[in-house]
Amino acid sequence: MQQTSIDEIDVSKYDAVVLGAGAGGLLTSLALSANGKRILILEKESRLGGVWHGYRVGDFRVDQGLHVITRVKHGAFTRFLRTYLDPPPEFVLHEGWFFRVHDKVGTIPSTIGETLRWPLTDLRGRLGLARIGARIKTMKLEEMRKYKDITFLEFMMSRGADNQVILDVMQSAIFMAAGVPIDEASAYEALRTLKDTDKESSKLGSAKRLIFGSSEYDEGYVIGGMQNLVERVVDAISGDYVLNVPVERIVARDGKVSHFVAGGREFQHPFIVSNIPLWFMPGIVDSDRTEDQEFFKKWSNMKYTKGLTIWLGLSEVVIGDRKSRVIVHPNPNTWIISLSSFDPSCAPKGKELVGVATVIREDETREAKVEEVREKVLRIVHPEILDHIEMQHVQVSYATRAALIPGQTALDRPGPETPIEGLYIVGTDTAGEGVGLQQAANSAEGVAKTLFKRIGD
Repeated sequence: MQQTSIDEIDVSKYDAVVLGAGAGGLLTSLALSANGKRILILEKESRLGGVWHGYRVGDFRVDQGLHVITRVKHGAFTRFLRTYLDPPPEFVLHEGWFFRVHDKVGTIPSTIGETLRWPLTDLRGRLGLARIGARIKTMKLEEMRKYKDITFLEFMMSRGADNQVILDVMQSAIFMAAGVPIDEASAYEALRTLKDTDKESSKLGSAKRLIFGSSEYDEGYVIGGMQNLVERVVDAISGDYVLNVPVERIVARDGKVSHFVAGGREFQHPFIVSNIPLWFMPGIVDSDRTEDQEFFKKWSNMKYTKGLTIWLGLSEVVIGDRKSRVIVHPNPNTWIISLSSFDPSCAPKGKELVGVATVIREDETREAKVEEVREKVLRIVHPEILDHIEMQHVQVSYATRAALIPGQTALDRPGPETPIEGLYIVGTDTAGEGVGLQQAANSAEGVAKTLFKRIGD
């Protein structure tokens, strides 16, 4: 792609116009480009990528949030990149999830045998976990859909899974994935996360996994960091982009896209893909039909969550392994990982880059949340980290742009099409299974497939 200016563009030269250059917009553009289409991207910020981003802080390279990718081998995001990037990016798998409950540490058991030896609870709790774990792992995706309108806590209680340690561990795991606690998270989304697959398996296959487990965790980190990956995607897109140009209006008449206004100029194009957050759309879409207005009004009230990430550059290696550590107690629920253990290039030799992530509420300040994490988490479970900090950098951004709650599951969301002919929507709040980049890829795949049928040769 090449950067251009708003005064130089001729939209008739492009097969589609993408408004917004977050992960969904870039991935959609990548797929369309791979199929011979030329794309124009307009972005209101001074860079491409949105929260899919990375940069340097002194001698350390950080991402915008902890972008550890789930389902590296079989998930939508890596499948998308293997399809459209050559060579595909390299990922390093992590060594497992380790949950700390008070003074005990245990991983997520993957077999019946591991469950019965689980150190975080007593025998009664282990038996309960084995029962509910086997049920979840063998549950079909179609059955999970029946639970989209209840919370995960309601599901657990209905199954008699009331062991407090199990609920606490589930709380932390689901909180990190869904952005909300288990008494708010959709049971459907939580069950899919715990099953850790988007595909059905036979009863025999499920039984084998319960007995023998799997050889490795299917989650990891991309070598080179997220910004390197964003730049590779941008280089592979055919077309042009304009920065620092907010979209002011998208105008529809008689059920069809008429034109859009950006940078004070009016442009006409029959195929527009919006990667603008849905809560902004009622103020942007100008339609003469009530049904169009109601569509965007309905989806503009989605609940979302924000994540807080504390990046710590350490003067020496303190943690030094590729494990995902989830601190269950005390609150706040916190996720700690050593990114330089995956990719040494993000920290100077002999030093370490550690990411600490949690969710921040609207009524909390950044400063208060950072202090809470330092004093209630790090000082208790990893005080040695605090003794070696030479760089601290704090970020606040959307964790999962739309919280995975009943009424906002992948089964409920709109997209890729809208009631307006020629206007399509992409992003983590529009459609697609999973969270974060998985959801962005699923959403982009849906938009790209739809547009392939519409644009023609």
